[in-house]
Amino acid sequence: MNPFVIFFFAHSVIATLVLGILFIRRNDSVLKSFGVTMLLNAIAFTIWSFGLISPENLNASVSIGNVFFLSSLVSLFYVSVHKQKIPTRWLLTALSAIAVACIFYVGYKLAPGHRAYISPEGLLFFNGRPITQMLYIFAFMIAALPAIELLANKFKASYSSLVRYILIIEVVGGIMLITSVDFQTLNIVGWIMGLAYLLLWTSLLFSKKAWAEIA
Repeated sequence: MNPFVIFFFAHSVIATLVLGILFIRRNDSVLKSFGVTMLLNAIAFTIWSFGLISPENLNASVSIGNVFFLSSLVSLFYVSVHKQKIPTRWLLTALSAIAVACIFYVGYKLAPGHRAYISPEGLLFFNGRPITQMLYIFAFMIAALPAIELLANKFKASYSSLVRYILIIEVVGGIMLITSVDFQTLNIVGWIMGLAYLLLWTSLLFSKKAWAEIA
């Protein structure tokens, strides 16, 4: 068992949980919805972590964790269409839920949980087939990038850039985790994502200036 991998997953749970609570406590609907996204990601990372430390439950952990991750994309998409009229927003969100359900079905049929494995270095590989990876990445990018921009615009000055670029780093890193099978690459990506998340959640948790002019 690789302690750095365990630390990465444990810190990802902490980071997404803290950010989720910070966002969901605000009165702003964009922040609340993004908070739901973070909390769903915290659940997904917790379940994947369980599979990592309990390999006999890896199959179920990967599949169930993927359900929560895909659910977080629906929440993200809801944020990304926030400027639409309410009926249109809910219609598009419902369509996104159908889309991610289809993605899960395709992924489960083509690359079910039993294809995931833990490498000799202790890394968790989801081992999705190229078409499954493509669908996950498309859904992730379409939902995440507009939502990140809307969220970042809620903050002022340097904190806006901090939120924007760190979350973009997490998206890019997430894509690398989905697609790469190289240990050295994933090791570097893991450290970048971990340090970026650490900077973000500690900045938002301990700085009152970050929340200036936010309800």
